Amino acid sequence: MKHLLLRLTLFLAHALSSEGATINFEKQLWPVLKDNCLACHNKTTTKGELNMETPELMIEGGENGKGIERGQGDKSLIYLAAAGEWDSEMPPKSNKVGAVKLTSGELALLKQWIDEGALYLAKQHRVIAWEPLPESFRPIYATAITANAQYAAAARGNQVTLYHLPTAKPVTRLTDDLLIKSGLYKKPGVAHRDVIPSMAFSPDGTRLATGSFREVKIWHREELKPRPSTALASSSNSKLTLVKSLPDTVTLMDQSTGGKLRDFKHGAAISAFALSANHQRLATSAADHQIKIWEVATGKMLVNIQGDFATELALRDKANAIARSTSEGSWQTAAIAKAEKENTDLATQLKKVKELADIARKERDDKAKALKLKQDAQTAASKTLAESEALLEKSFESKKDAAMIQKNKASIEAATAAKNQLTEAQEAFKRAETAIQDAEMEITLVTKAMAKATGAVTAAKQALELAKKDLAAATLTKNEATKAHASAIPIQSFLCFSPDALQVAGVDTAGEVRVWSAETGVPISQQRVNEIGQVQALDWPTPAGWVITGSQASLLFPDESQAIWKLERTVGSGDDKSVITDRVNALAFSADGRTLAIGSGEPSRSGDILLWGVAENKVIANYNERHLDSVLCLDFSPDGKLLASGGADKVARITDLSTGKVLKVFEGHTHHVLGLSWRYDGRMLATAGADNVVKIWDWTAGDRRKNVEGWDKEVTATDYLGGSDTLATTSGDGRVRIINSAGAEVKSLPGVKDFMNALAINRTGDWLVAGGEEGVLHVWRVTSGKEIARFTPEPH
Repeated sequence: MKHLLLRLTLFLAHALSSEGATINFEKQLWPVLKDNCLACHNKTTTKGELNMETPELMIEGGENGKGIERGQGDKSLIYLAAAGEWDSEMPPKSNKVGAVKLTSGELALLKQWIDEGALYLAKQHRVIAWEPLPESFRPIYATAITANAQYAAAARGNQVTLYHLPTAKPVTRLTDDLLIKSGLYKKPGVAHRDVIPSMAFSPDGTRLATGSFREVKIWHREELKPRPSTALASSSNSKLTLVKSLPDTVTLMDQSTGGKLRDFKHGAAISAFALSANHQRLATSAADHQIKIWEVATGKMLVNIQGDFATELALRDKANAIARSTSEGSWQTAAIAKAEKENTDLATQLKKVKELADIARKERDDKAKALKLKQDAQTAASKTLAESEALLEKSFESKKDAAMIQKNKASIEAATAAKNQLTEAQEAFKRAETAIQDAEMEITLVTKAMAKATGAVTAAKQALELAKKDLAAATLTKNEATKAHASAIPIQSFLCFSPDALQVAGVDTAGEVRVWSAETGVPISQQRVNEIGQVQALDWPTPAGWVITGSQASLLFPDESQAIWKLERTVGSGDDKSVITDRVNALAFSADGRTLAIGSGEPSRSGDILLWGVAENKVIANYNERHLDSVLCLDFSPDGKLLASGGADKVARITDLSTGKVLKVFEGHTHHVLGLSWRYDGRMLATAGADNVVKIWDWTAGDRRKNVEGWDKEVTATDYLGGSDTLATTSGDGRVRIINSAGAEVKSLPGVKDFMNALAINRTGDWLVAGGEEGVLHVWRVTSGKEIARFTPEPH
């Protein structure tokens, strides 16, 4: 009914226009053409090379010439085809897009428009009337995590919440003040007008890029600088007090009675201790290089802290180096096996070829002997024929008898037969020679291939030995890092808790302050304090941060978990004038942080990639229509030379960033490519598809290595873990799985039950965050497989 009413409206418009008004192409004619012509004549599907998306393109025409002759409707190909006056009926009968023939009124409208000169308006900029997204719309479509695993981000609808992972608490919700000033939103906490399907932290963790409709916003974390402080130590009206009763023991006393409530035995000579403001936690530091967090009510030790920020990062790096060396060893072992098998197969092939060559030589010798006999026979037959013809010539015609003639005839036949047999012998000999040449050429090729394979074996064995040495060295340095980590905390002069008791800080005699999570023991920060003189006190009087007081000055150091993030710049205008096409589905920073790749595209029309220079603050490359449909995922190769992209066109493409050319197209998925990731060495690429499959591609060979199945729904994201051969995956069947490149499942992470949309992994691959339709951001330590935090949406 709606379609019928539209056609009736257009017909009436035509009737009115016939009274003298010029046809309005955009209002009167374009809806008809869009419904019945555009499905087969567009940029993607261009039947007859005719694109009818704009009047300019219709006039230009296709393989059959111009589509429109201005002022001559009855001579214009588009009108003739629509009217059935051309050799092909348009639209075709039984077409699959539901297009129908134009009515007589619509045809008259089309002809009149052409007769009038095919007039149309220039492209009009469409202004989108944005409406606020419902606050209840909270699915997570994008996640991100900093390389050092200090911060994570979750995009729920058009809101982005940042979390401080060591303390497991929210930091802030990003706010674009212009959205408040515009009146579209009344309260802060909104980052974009539209849904945010992509995010990425810069490698140094100081910037976060968020992608939405035709725009990318880059947020910058303000540097936390110490400042002079006059803050006083927090006063306490507690009736509890702590005393050091023994070198390794702190005793909790009741001031009102003077009685002892509980002893806390550290196990080594205690140098500092502190009670949290809520009197629920106690921290002790001792000569064993450990800080212990105790539950006051029960005397139970909750957390045993070892190591500091520097040694924690070093330990992660060393563990990652071991993973890389192990993976490298596995790769080279497989390369040796492959090269040795190839060598064995080539040796077998060479033996057969040599046997064939020997047979060919024997055949040639036999053919040479046969050829010599045929040559002699042909010579003898020719001689006999010559003698016969000479006798016949000397005789008078009258004396030629039948016997002589018959003998000459026999000589001719014998000579002809001898010549034919000689020709056959020559051809047989030539074939035998060719067979020898072919065999010798194949021997040469196989010998070269064997030399190459032998070289590959040698190179792989050398690389394996190097990998073993690297592994041994990495293991040694990890052991050293483990020891350094265990003894990294020096004698602490003072300890203090943050007001919320989630963090504990300590300072040593050298004036170096370290901060840890009091919940997990994860190091948060570490910095040396200069120019304050001799350290006299350490306190955390307000949520703003901790204060260190010295003989010469007092400084406040802002709390890392209270970091301030502000909008630094916006890429793209967010409207149809934007350099970004449609929705930004993918974002990726290069390893050096200098380039941001932006993936977008108009659905079912194009897949575009934009490279944004962060320092230059401008477009440095634009790969329009790199895909046939929207770009959905991006990843820079580890060496920064290649960019992998996956899209709704079901393929992954590899772009050489030095030339901008596509080096390889990986085909095989039967649905959208939703995620992809390079392995640490750039040899392997994993792609995740909406066809419930993960495919592992061998970049060194340029083909598919493995097809991994086992999911019931879309595999929405994948990412290799640090320097290992394992990768994480999220999917619509509510699972977060860790698999290896061979397709084997290593582990399945707990705590997930809903459709999962996104995941992110830190640089060393030991922290993983993921989110989905339920709006919960899950946080795991990959090594233990334990979920250590889960962040639910904030209250409205």
